[in-house]
Amino acid sequence: MLGSLLRKVAGVVAVAGGAAVATAGARYVGSKRINAAERLGQALLDSSRLEEANNLANNETEAALAACAAYLINVAHQAAAGITGPPAVDAIGYERKVTDDRSNAVATVITTAHDPEARWQFEVEVPGIARVTGSRRLKSSRFAGTKVHMATPDTVSIRFDNGYFANIESDLEFNGHLLPVKGPRTQIFGTASLSDNRGNVGRMRIEPNGTVSGTVTRGTEIIGRFEGSLAEGLTFQQYLAT
Repeated sequence: MLGSLLRKVAGVVAVAGGAAVATAGARYVGSKRINAAERLGQALLDSSRLEEANNLANNETEAALAACAAYLINVAHQAAAGITGPPAVDAIGYERKVTDDRSNAVATVITTAHDPEARWQFEVEVPGIARVTGSRRLKSSRFAGTKVHMATPDTVSIRFDNGYFANIESDLEFNGHLLPVKGPRTQIFGTASLSDNRGNVGRMRIEPNGTVSGTVTRGTEIIGRFEGSLAEGLTFQQYLAT
């Protein structure tokens, strides 16, 4: 999973926790028939990034938007981890609910289509923090050597109880390795567009090797930058006013 956001004295906010990202979904790594809706629901419940965004939203909105981006990457990685073949899907119209005992968050995932691509609508209620709504698609898979390749575009809206609001649209893809490999068995890559109701706009790119780059802007000014990689650690560096 992605690590916590930790404020650094030079205006650097950690987004990812290094090699720990490879542990997401480890208990499913041997299964080829993971239920996609169940996995998505479990991933959506990892609300620690949302709790951090909630704390940052009043005074550091660019960092709050970065935390929301970290939440999306975490969801995408956990939802894909261990999938090495077409996942199991619920019947169309089936509503699946999962809950988190720590935060009392509840995630609801409704399967809306199977062919030509699987689709889901989802909602997460994190009491006292935020409400997340969105949609996910799982596009047709293809095999490349010992890897299965799938695309999972997401559209996510996060409305916080304190009035902060963020939108994220991603065009992410993933590779799931059929055989044991050195390093993460699931690779996530692609792009994400970010915006909020405080005038911040962001763009993030994840390369197939896990390298992450991107910026957050307000108007014509760059006010923060994503740097690093999912494997070694990702940071969001704020350009704080002096």
